[in-house]
Amino acid sequence: MSESHSDTRYRLDELISTEVLIHEPYSQIQIICDIDKTYIETRFETPMAMLKLAFENAEQKQTVTGAPIALLAARWGNFYNDTPLLQPNSLHFVSASPPQLRRVIRSRLALDGLDWTSDTFKNQAYNIKSRKLRFLKQHAAYKTATILKQMSRAPKNTQFILIGDNAELDAFIYLGVQLFVEKKISLAAYREYLSVGGVGDEVLPTLEPYLQLPMENITIAGILIRKAPRYELVEVPPLTGLVLPFDHFFEVILHFHAWGMVDGSMIWPISRQLHNEYGYTREDIVTALKRCAECFAELGRGTLHLEEAIRKLTADVPLGVLKDLKNFRPGLPTPHLTLSEHEILTASKKWVDAIANRKH
Repeated sequence: MSESHSDTRYRLDELISTEVLIHEPYSQIQIICDIDKTYIETRFETPMAMLKLAFENAEQKQTVTGAPIALLAARWGNFYNDTPLLQPNSLHFVSASPPQLRRVIRSRLALDGLDWTSDTFKNQAYNIKSRKLRFLKQHAAYKTATILKQMSRAPKNTQFILIGDNAELDAFIYLGVQLFVEKKISLAAYREYLSVGGVGDEVLPTLEPYLQLPMENITIAGILIRKAPRYELVEVPPLTGLVLPFDHFFEVILHFHAWGMVDGSMIWPISRQLHNEYGYTREDIVTALKRCAECFAELGRGTLHLEEAIRKLTADVPLGVLKDLKNFRPGLPTPHLTLSEHEILTASKKWVDAIANRKH
């Protein structure tokens, strides 16, 4: 039977395989984090690479340097002084990998010392069995539905932090969610936005129930996008000005600090650990600290803890060349988006086209 004569109606819910690991009260700050190329270094652009991934054990999977420390700090607060949060911030992982990799990925996360609230994997077997092979690498509908479903379960006034990478359309997907849940675009415009992102007429109707889920004053505190190796960061201002790209996870930690999730007393211990145990250069750490201090000074916030870490890192040996991190802006408000719906849709199409045509 040809693909065109297979099952008549696409069922998006068949793709979503979510399991809750810890039944805890949902917190007012929740983190949704992608796995592939965001937390774990993966390359599955070719069939051979995908086959290799399937046979890797937990020890062979390479965690992005610094990611566990960032997520541990965001979830539990001050874990260095044995004074963690009594109620941890909820942490949800989302992966485009199939559920068959759940066990080994969970083992990798556990080896990294993490605990988490839930994880969701993409049931690619549904696409294969229903002969929808063209949807194997299309993740926009799957990730959008997963995120909206998670947000619908959150208490009123919850803030979400969305973490992904620039290898595919994470930033586009996350920004669309933000514009929609914060009522910056209408439902009709959001449908068009999703269509621009590759959600076709066959899939869009089955996404509709997720677009109708009730949400009470849900907001997005930040969209953090890792600049994955070998992938050009595509920017289409002013639309992409709402996205916070990062080079390494120490920048993420400083964003968490700016949002009140990581205490100032943790900045030096984390800086030291990232340098001594994880190979972060002093230059990368100091550059981020100095830029953070500049942003805090602009806001009238204290910088003594940042200056202390800088002083300790530069006490004995001169530094090399420091990077320009003008686009790193912890604590500074994201630009107010003044585009009309039509302008947002025009910019979003330009964004998706540029991602599709970039070199990497």
